[in-house]
Amino acid sequence: MKDINWLKENYLNFLEEKQGNYKRNIEDLRKKECLDEANLEKVRLNIVEIFYKMFTISFSDKAVELEEKYLGFFHKITKPWYINKEKALKFGEEKEVIIEDIKIQEAEELKSRFKEYFKEIHID
Repeated sequence: MKDINWLKENYLNFLEEKQGNYKRNIEDLRKKECLDEANLEKVRLNIVEIFYKMFTISFSDKAVELEEKYLGFFHKITKPWYINKEKALKFGEEKEVIIEDIKIQEAEELKSRFKEYFKEIHID
């Protein structure tokens, strides 16, 4: 039966794998002198690192507490990104829109994966 320890192990593995992939991509892009693309990968890596830290801060032996605390960080952290994106759209700042979109998409993917893992565990 899958439990909270299974969730912790698998979700952390998922986050660590993403970090490793982004680090390799950044290095490859730098070697190819694709600095703009490398910088966008850095943005993605930064988002994964932020939510990795938030997950470890949220960790509890009680699944419901973990879920509530961790998902709360998604709301708190991403809210300004949506506001920034709207402002950037209003003022025609294309680069900022792209960056905010990347941040939002990455966070949504991490949240979605967490929810998938959470659905698989047995809650007491």
